[in-house]
Amino acid sequence: MRKKVIYRITLFLLFLTATVSIALTACNGKLPWLTNSMAVRNPPLSLAQKPVATKIVNHAFGQVEIPLHPQRIVVLDGDNVFLLDALSALGIKPVGLTRCSNCIHSDAFSEFLGDVPIVGNNEQPSLEKILSLKPDLILGYKWQKSFYPLLSAIAPTVMIDIYSGGNDFQRNFKYLAEILNKSDRVEGILAQYNERIQKFRQQFGEKLKTKTVSLLAFWGSTVHVYKPELLFYAKVMSDAGLQFIPAYKTLKNDYLRLNLETVSDWDADFLFIEFYYQEEFEDLKSLLFFKEPIWSTLKAVRNKQVYIMTESGGGPITANQLIDELYGYFSSKL
Repeated sequence: MRKKVIYRITLFLLFLTATVSIALTACNGKLPWLTNSMAVRNPPLSLAQKPVATKIVNHAFGQVEIPLHPQRIVVLDGDNVFLLDALSALGIKPVGLTRCSNCIHSDAFSEFLGDVPIVGNNEQPSLEKILSLKPDLILGYKWQKSFYPLLSAIAPTVMIDIYSGGNDFQRNFKYLAEILNKSDRVEGILAQYNERIQKFRQQFGEKLKTKTVSLLAFWGSTVHVYKPELLFYAKVMSDAGLQFIPAYKTLKNDYLRLNLETVSDWDADFLFIEFYYQEEFEDLKSLLFFKEPIWSTLKAVRNKQVYIMTESGGGPITANQLIDELYGYFSSKL
């Protein structure tokens, strides 16, 4: 009997000692099984979402903190401006993009971007669709500033002013590549463009020294001339050595809307006409502007030196395509 009592007391003391030890260990946060249990509820960073590395970048509306390596980019662009061209050149496929419903669409990026979801019009993006894509970065333009507060509530948003100091696609391309941590690819891409520009100048430079060009832009049945530094195509043409008529230097504002009485002031040896909207381009022959008597009096028209262009890009891919077109055009004209 005595042995049984001693045995029970011993078991009780062992149990009490274990209970105290467990309590003390738990208080000190050193209990293995408790730690493992917490690990299940709060998994380590290797199993949970790791903190995203970020950086601060400057853009049209100040500064914004963005992911160092964004993975889900939504682009507020049509098929025919700068952002999609630049992203395609860098090999970056967005998770969503806007389109210009009535613009001329380029085939240059169709294969690369064919299955990317459309998130509305570039003048009226769908915030609901953008939100559903869970972007970690949104890219747009300064002129889309009315959407900026709402877009910023969805994801870090960078608005680019591509016209600041002139529409220099090489500068804009370097800026975008830096934001996206792709600066290491810029030098090779732009080197290819500049090499092709130099070859063009070597082949046609002397012949073009005495020739002039003019570029008329059609926007919604109106005709404008812009300062060459503001138009992407004009910038590439200037790089290639084409000489714009002296009248461009007299522009007091960034652009001038032409009427029939003043269109002859913008005549040149080579006349380039730029279209932006699909409907106008499809109905080219029916445009009243080309039926006016004064049109047939222009030197470039009489000499059949008129070249039709479409606004279909704004980055290195389109720039190289334009050089190809200039080669083809001037090879038969000079």
